[in-house]
Amino acid sequence: MSKLNKREAFPFTRNQPLLSPSEHRTVPSQDDVIAFYRTHERVGWSLSEFIDIPWSELQVEKLTPADVHVVETTMLVESNNPDYVANLIEYFQADQDVCDFIMMWGIEEWKHYYALRNYLTKVRTALTMKDLGSTARGAEIEASVHHALADDVEAVREASSENWGLPMHYLPAQVVANTTVQEFVTAEFYLNHALHTQEPVLAKLEMLLAKDETRHEMFYEHKTKDCLDADPDIMPLVVESLKEFGMPGAYLVDDYGERRKAMEQAAFPTLADKKAEFVRLFSKMTRIIGHDNTMQVFTEGNYLSDGVDDASVKKMRPEMITRLLTRRLG
Repeated sequence: MSKLNKREAFPFTRNQPLLSPSEHRTVPSQDDVIAFYRTHERVGWSLSEFIDIPWSELQVEKLTPADVHVVETTMLVESNNPDYVANLIEYFQADQDVCDFIMMWGIEEWKHYYALRNYLTKVRTALTMKDLGSTARGAEIEASVHHALADDVEAVREASSENWGLPMHYLPAQVVANTTVQEFVTAEFYLNHALHTQEPVLAKLEMLLAKDETRHEMFYEHKTKDCLDADPDIMPLVVESLKEFGMPGAYLVDDYGERRKAMEQAAFPTLADKKAEFVRLFSKMTRIIGHDNTMQVFTEGNYLSDGVDDASVKKMRPEMITRLLTRRLG
């Protein structure tokens, strides 16, 4: 992998004035943080359970090339967790309660990265040993694979230093709204891919990851609504920030466009799957910012091109969105 070229990621709101750290405050309370922690304790899953599974017990013959591609790409995106946390802590440094939540969120996201990396290491080891027709060098091969993955992760971290970070002029509501959508998309992807993969360990792991991501996006959705209730006049800026929404992998991982297509096909293999998922995303966004604003996001924004103002990607027509919603929800 190589470091990506830096590119503009936030075309709509660059004219907002920079905010001071004291203005980077949102509205969760200590009660909100403790409530999330109680859930964290109650539904937390064991990383050790997956680490302790030997590579020889994976049913790699049930994996497709797309499955391996999915694990590799999601692992690389999740590997940037230290930078996600660092950016959020820097942005919200004046807000103790938010920083407390970010620390818990970061631990859960780290588990996702490490579980995926451990699984990918075992898959590559099993496939290599299968080609060799022997189990004598299993530990040596596994160590070699682990070392190679470290180089890939380092490349992502280097790309992050150039390409990814919170726009410091964003209002807290803009940050939280974009994070809500990011976590929702991630949860839906893990869930749907888990339903399609035939390898049982991967399916179980992705189901657990999806549950974590769903709890995250529900927390962020609630916080976005709190921000908007506290100051309804910021809604236009929230809408503008959602127009430029993009998944962070677009700015971190080489060949992300091709990877994204392959991942979408693996998780949403039919046109009906893709349409149903769009309706779910539209409904989620509608709960946050309302129907008309959501129509504006999808007809004027850059979601389909991962936040990049790309003239080659067609915008969605209002009549097409209406037709999709009518058929699915009618």
